Amino acid sequence: MKDTSLMLYDAMIAEMNDCLSREQDIRAAIECCFNVGQSYSAQIQKMLEDYKFPTGKDEIDFYKSVKPLFKSQLDYYNLVYHAELFKPMTNPVEMKEFWVKEHQKLDRFILDHTDFYDYYKKGATNLDEQYFLTPDQSVYYDDLIAELLALERYNQFTENELSKLP
Repeated sequence: MKDTSLMLYDAMIAEMNDCLSREQDIRAAIECCFNVGQSYSAQIQKMLEDYKFPTGKDEIDFYKSVKPLFKSQLDYYNLVYHAELFKPMTNPVEMKEFWVKEHQKLDRFILDHTDFYDYYKKGATNLDEQYFLTPDQSVYYDDLIAELLALERYNQFTENELSKLP
């Protein structure tokens, strides 16, 4: 499952790169990337429907390190699309305020999820069974990892946008 999923991930990234190089309009490129991500995420979900992980370790590894890769792409392009729609276009002061606020999203996420953030970033494993094997959770930690990965990438994007401003 992991190897197949990682091959799908590589194919998804290649298609997204194709979208970014092919589309002239940034919004069309973002939409293309998002659609590609949705398609591949649906394939992963379909594979999971009938799949039984051989071990709990395999299941943990999948939900901790593989599945978030797919959702993080959707989250990232959702953030970029939202910014593209709502960013100020002419007033430099408003533009800077907008990008500074967008840049703070990662910091807010870290503050809201400090314990899990520290756990994940330290590479801890002692709570993996609780986080990734417990059924019927109200918090899905693979989704938190995906959101973190997306926000880390988006943080780089916002830094780039801020560097373009006078």
